[in-house]
Amino acid sequence: MLKPAKAIIHFTVLLLLIGICSGCAAPQATTGYKEPLVDQGELYFYLQPLPQEMLPLSFTISEITVIPEQGNVIPILTSRLEIRGRELIGRQKRLVAVTLPPGRYRGVYISIEQAGIATEEGVTDILPPPEPIRVDLNFSILRGRSQALFLDLSPEFLVSRDRFTPRFALGNPYLPPQNYMGFISHASENIVTVFNKRTMEVIQVIHTGTGPQGMALDQLNGIVYVANAGEDTIELISVTSMAIIGTIKLSLGDEPIELALTPDGRTLLSVNRGSDSISIIDTRSMSERERLILDPDPEWVVAGKDGKRAYVLHTLSNTISIIDLDRRSLYASVSLDESPLRGALNRDGENFYIISQYASELLVVDTQSFGVTDRVIVGNRSSAVKVNPKNNLIYVAKTSGEVVIADPTTGLFIDSFPVVRNVGFLAIDGEENTLYVLSPDSSEVTKFNLVNNRELAKMETEMGGHSLVVMGEL
Repeated sequence: MLKPAKAIIHFTVLLLLIGICSGCAAPQATTGYKEPLVDQGELYFYLQPLPQEMLPLSFTISEITVIPEQGNVIPILTSRLEIRGRELIGRQKRLVAVTLPPGRYRGVYISIEQAGIATEEGVTDILPPPEPIRVDLNFSILRGRSQALFLDLSPEFLVSRDRFTPRFALGNPYLPPQNYMGFISHASENIVTVFNKRTMEVIQVIHTGTGPQGMALDQLNGIVYVANAGEDTIELISVTSMAIIGTIKLSLGDEPIELALTPDGRTLLSVNRGSDSISIIDTRSMSERERLILDPDPEWVVAGKDGKRAYVLHTLSNTISIIDLDRRSLYASVSLDESPLRGALNRDGENFYIISQYASELLVVDTQSFGVTDRVIVGNRSSAVKVNPKNNLIYVAKTSGEVVIADPTTGLFIDSFPVVRNVGFLAIDGEENTLYVLSPDSSEVTKFNLVNNRELAKMETEMGGHSLVVMGEL
């Protein structure tokens, strides 16, 4: 099919937007990306999952201060925190995220102003600790870096003579086995959080460039590529050290938003929303080999199973750009009736499954003829799609709060299960046979068993989660 000229598409979209917005209130100004740290550092402070002994107990933290090696203590808590045992048994909670001056610190003070214990008659107040509790740990805040600390509550001697007597310990990030690790990008906070996929707990926070969004995982070499849309760079994070080990600079104004990696790990593809282009990057030299100007509004990219082609979805222009990676050129542009949002290939790469936010059908596109060969009804409000290569089942997330499972052999959806609303991203772990569901609105990641579709665990994460990758991912 012939693709429309780029200028005509821009003009048509402009006319549509004018027509839609005429008579409407003026849109609110956006604040853009979060400012970089520059001369400051950042502290992320987590309360580790509470012990079973805390089940009937609750308490209120009124103040947390950090203790510099030199100078006065620095308050870091902006509002009181209600800690309820029944809500946090086995679940981690972020208490504070705050910028701090670089330097060495000796620990924290925690002030508790209220405590209670649940009984059959209701909640009975018990006396809180009379003084702030000092918890010692030597740590450093580095300029332009994030530091995570983890607060543990001992299960022993929680209550003594009608007084709440907690004993806390403070710990630094720890490094689990490499195959336990997962990563989440947060464009609104300029960070990537590292989590343990077995325990579903955050284990480190990595400060990135501005506006980190799409990620690609090289499992063989242990590298996570992160697209920083706000500063036109792609950063490399080492899975082994949980640290940034390199930066790929793109052109000014590119605004990279999504990434894909060829199966051999040698070619990285960057969808650049700001310049309506795709960058073809050699991962060995960490340099851009080619830049192709495409249709407007590129939103998603998938690398072919054989590493010879890539597929770029354009939401506004309703097209797919097929990229020839051997020749590093545009092979074809295919027009669709729907606005493609996300896509995924099946196990052998012969079929490309495409969802649209407003269409009720999932499109099946043949990757040889580029024609739509089938349509599967999955309902509207689709937001993410993932294929399980083990059985070729298709998982489609909905903003309404469910995941629909479709069987491509029958062309029908065969099951569904509830999830949080407004899902933004799906990932499948082949080692554990689990599905990870990321919801940026609720700041949660939920893990499901793919055999019975039951929820296994839930993890609180930071605001604005964009994408998620895990070691063992299929």
